Amino acid sequence: MTSADARSVARTADAPDASPFLCVTTNPAIDITYTIDELRIGTSHRVPTGLARAGGKGVNVARVLHQRHEPAIVIAPIGGPVHALFVHDLDRAGIPHRLIEVDAHTRRTTAIVTPAGTTNLNEHGAAIDAADWERLLDIVRDEVAGARVVVSSGSLPPETPQGFCASVVEIARAAGTPVLVDVGGEQLPVAVAAGATAVKPNRHELFDAMGGTDPLDAARRLAALGTGTVFASLDVEGMLAVLPDGRAWHAALDLVLEGNPTGAGDAAVAAIAQAITEGATLEEQLARATAWSAAAVLAAQAGSIADPDDLGGRIRITPIG
Repeated sequence: MTSADARSVARTADAPDASPFLCVTTNPAIDITYTIDELRIGTSHRVPTGLARAGGKGVNVARVLHQRHEPAIVIAPIGGPVHALFVHDLDRAGIPHRLIEVDAHTRRTTAIVTPAGTTNLNEHGAAIDAADWERLLDIVRDEVAGARVVVSSGSLPPETPQGFCASVVEIARAAGTPVLVDVGGEQLPVAVAAGATAVKPNRHELFDAMGGTDPLDAARRLAALGTGTVFASLDVEGMLAVLPDGRAWHAALDLVLEGNPTGAGDAAVAAIAQAITEGATLEEQLARATAWSAAAVLAAQAGSIADPDDLGGRIRITPIG
């Protein structure tokens, strides 16, 4: 056994037979959620036991798909003292995984949920070695032939290779597999230009990548770089879907939901990925993404959604001239 093989943690043996969604998470985390009545800055709080589980955007996408009875495989680098907890939690949830063990310590995130809103404390994550990046791509190459969709999502750790997301897109395209990217920064327009089937930035990521203050204009400029669809989530203002030729649609729920918005964008990504495999129209993809995103707000923790069917009828989709 080579040293690389020895450091690789294979996916669980009970992986589904159906073609899975590959969920690539380059900056995974242990997510800790506390739900309290009030957050008082500068004071001590005695709180109920927090909920802790494997997280990161790609893991949350896989969890939502798993909840909706879709097979998904988590691909991620894991290291440090949380390694065993991360693996145990995915195994307990029945989510197959292919993890590479790295020297860098996996980060932790903390969400403090109160009736007034949710406060998130997200560690940046640590850099991993160049060889580890190549091992991640090797796993994608190994799994892509049998995959329905490749999803690359989440924050990127320091020193991420500039072309990593584009490489994921190119691997998927070479295999004829749809690929959905949800990242920020300079990797986002590069992934679009490489031919991503769809991308799903939030408002902050969209402006960070493209500049400006108008989300529709920024989404149109981003979409024009490639051949896929830009889905831009706008928090309580809903979601945009924009094609390379500038045509656009806006979807919004007819009410503002109270709850934990952490993971709402990940639920939208899961919805888009599923809808793409079903050959859904763009408006159907947008409606499903908006419904699942809203349903995530009603769930206690990122990676879970309430029943989205009740919300589907409350979504209004408007074409933008």
